[in-house]
Amino acid sequence: MSASMTSRAHAYGRPSSAASRGRAGSSFAAGYRGARYVPTSVAEKLPLYDEPSIAVVPGAGRRAQAQEGLSAAALTLAKVCAVACIALALIAVARVAITSAAATCALETREISQSIEEARAQGNELEVAQSVLSNPTRIKTQAQAMGMMAPTPAYSEQLVLPRDIVATDEAGNLSLSESTAALAAR
Repeated sequence: MSASMTSRAHAYGRPSSAASRGRAGSSFAAGYRGARYVPTSVAEKLPLYDEPSIAVVPGAGRRAQAQEGLSAAALTLAKVCAVACIALALIAVARVAITSAAATCALETREISQSIEEARAQGNELEVAQSVLSNPTRIKTQAQAMGMMAPTPAYSEQLVLPRDIVATDEAGNLSLSESTAALAAR
């Protein structure tokens, strides 16, 4: 690397290592991984660091430590509590529904009882009115007030009806042959 590239590497806070300098066909832009602005005077004073080596250890991260904190018994207890809460909620909803249905039935029963009592009272009033209106003495008085009279026996004796031509047999059934014979005899 030239002196200007070395000062730029210091300016960007990147160490100048022999590995990054010795790459064949690599440029300064190919090794660029992000930068921060550092004044030139400060960049010259920064010490040179080699890139740290990173080793990946599987299964020892924060997630593994957080999951180790919850035991199988705690998870089972949480599941049981969740199922119990859901069951209690369902029971509460069912109880409210049954109570609501019972209250609705009670209101309907009360309304029906009231209408039955009203119908009975009205029926009693109608029976009293019918007995008053059907009283023969009252009917006679009302008829006389309107100028009506009872029929006399002489008037009723004047009505003479001819003999009926419809004949019946011994069992009381209509007989066509006897009816036609009565019609021919006329």
